[in-house]
Amino acid sequence: MKDIQKEKDSRNLKISEVGISGVNIPLFFGAGAKKQLIVATVAMGVDLDATLKGTHMSRFSQIAYQIKDKELNEKLLIATSKNIKNKLESKTSKISFDFTYFLNKKAPVSGKPSSMSYQCKIEYELTELNQIISYFQVKVPIATLCPCSKEISRYGAHNQRAEVSLRIKSHQYINIDELIKVIEKSSSCELFSLLKRVDEKYVTEKMYENPMFVEDIVREIGVWARKDKRVEDYIIKCLSFESIHSHNAYAIIINEK
Repeated sequence: MKDIQKEKDSRNLKISEVGISGVNIPLFFGAGAKKQLIVATVAMGVDLDATLKGTHMSRFSQIAYQIKDKELNEKLLIATSKNIKNKLESKTSKISFDFTYFLNKKAPVSGKPSSMSYQCKIEYELTELNQIISYFQVKVPIATLCPCSKEISRYGAHNQRAEVSLRIKSHQYINIDELIKVIEKSSSCELFSLLKRVDEKYVTEKMYENPMFVEDIVREIGVWARKDKRVEDYIIKCLSFESIHSHNAYAIIINEK
C-alpha cells in the first residue's frame, strides 16, 4: 500500500516534536512493599525531518502496548526511548508518564496507617547524540503556618494547606520517594490522611514551632536542589490555600540554563 508519510514535503520546515498523547496504560511502579499497580497517561514523540510529510503514528501505539503491565523504572525508560527512536527512524525521541503514586504513612504519634496520594510525572528525552535527559515532577500537599501571624498575635496563628510542585532536570534517575521527603521536610509540617487526637496535637504544635512563608518553602527546597549534584535545572512552586484571605499566595523559583 502507498505510504503517504514517507512522501517528500516541499515546505522545508522541520517539526520539533510530533507524536501521540493521552494513552492510558497499566504499569507497576515502586520497589518491594511500595510496588503498586498504576495507570499512567503516556505521551510519545519524535522530531520529523523537514523533507518528510509525516510520521508513523501507529508505531507509537504499538510501543505503548508492548510496555503494558511492565515495571516503570530506569531500565524501561531507557529501553523505550531507544525503541521509539529506532522504530520511528528519528534523530530524537521523548516519552512521558503521568500517574498517581500512593504511599502508606503512619500517623506521627498513634502510628495509625493511612494512604497519601501524589501526582507524579517522569519524562525521558533521547538526544541526537544518544544522551538521556530526564525530568521528574511531583506535587506534594503540605501545611504552612504564617510567621507574621504568629509574631503579631497574642495566641495562635493562621495555618493552611499548601501544595508544592517540584520539577527537576537530571542525567540520572532520581527516586520519587526522595523528592517527596525533601518537600515534606521543607514545610511547616507534612500531611497525613488519618490523625487521632494525639496526632492532631502533634501536627498543630509542630506547625506552630516551624512557621513558614511560601517564600521560605521554595527557598528551603532550592537549597537542597542547589547542593545536589544530580540536579541540573529545577522549577519549584508553592501554592498556599490561604485560610483567612479570599485569595491564595504563591512563590516560584526557576533555575533553568
